[in-house]
Amino acid sequence: MKVVRLILLIVLFATATMTAHAQETTPIPETTPEAVSILESLPSNARLDGLTLVWQDLNRCSAAALAIQVSYFGPYVYDAAVRELNPHIEDVAVRLDEMIAFAEEYGLRGIARIGGTVDRLKRLVANGFPVLIENSYYEGAGGLRDWMGHNRVVMGYDDAQQVLLTFDPLLGAGENQVGRTIPYADVDERWRTFNRDYLVLYRPEEEARLITVMGDDWDVMHNAEWALSQSQAEIDSGNFDSFTLFNMGASLVELGRYEEAAGYFDQARTNGLPWRMMWYQYGAFEAYYQTGRYDDMLQLVQEVIATTPGVEETYYYAGLAHEALGDSLRAAANFEVALWRNENFLLAAEALTRING
Repeated sequence: MKVVRLILLIVLFATATMTAHAQETTPIPETTPEAVSILESLPSNARLDGLTLVWQDLNRCSAAALAIQVSYFGPYVYDAAVRELNPHIEDVAVRLDEMIAFAEEYGLRGIARIGGTVDRLKRLVANGFPVLIENSYYEGAGGLRDWMGHNRVVMGYDDAQQVLLTFDPLLGAGENQVGRTIPYADVDERWRTFNRDYLVLYRPEEEARLITVMGDDWDVMHNAEWALSQSQAEIDSGNFDSFTLFNMGASLVELGRYEEAAGYFDQARTNGLPWRMMWYQYGAFEAYYQTGRYDDMLQLVQEVIATTPGVEETYYYAGLAHEALGDSLRAAANFEVALWRNENFLLAAEALTRING
């Protein structure tokens, strides 16, 4: 199982952040009457039954939300998810590709995409797919000082009330466990801070139906272009902020346009970002790495570690920077720390093996 998971994580994480990204190879099926129905008809409300509410422990919303999502397909996995995804007490975040690799151990498949919309969430739910989304949560009234990321599962909607229904590992599942409501008007403002990313799990036999629902966004490169256009529209309208600029950078990384991405990350950092931003998103590290800005990578690493020592990805990128600068001892030390903080961080294990020859 460890060997299988090693292959999965290397492929998934490398595809997500470290190379010019290949397109999905699964073909889009020919249009059928069922496919036309999926695309053209959308009920005014829908709600998925069978999910189990899982209450999170501190900084464990990722494992808890994933457990909620997986529960729709049967197993209860929260304890196993915490052990595998958050093995260190100070670990504060989990990447979507890690969640997919974990779910695949239970016979499921998954996709992660960006540039989501309320309409896309509704269409997925209406066709039997609960959706995990990352979004903003504020622990107080201090604005960016109190900002943090939070995961919840969208499992229903109601056009009459103009709300999505969610199972939230921190805030619950609403009255009678039928779903906690979030107004459509509020969703995007919370969601766009993570480039409107989302995770869909599905059974292998459901893939053709999911491909149909996803349409052009099944293709990861088209999806990145779409997400880029969302942020560009905000800039063109003059209604943008640091999150918009950061999203521009993140989408450009997905497209392999690293020089442009680095410029947008620079602007976002200059304008001001939440101090927890790099707990969750690593596109800036990747853009700086791919453009040879190793000193900037190390500066960013120090900024994160100064407040939060538990983000194992920062040590991984510090190791890459030191390796590129020719300092193999510091590189190896950082890869070792990344593994100490998360023994399942298999890219760090691969990098350490490379350094040690």
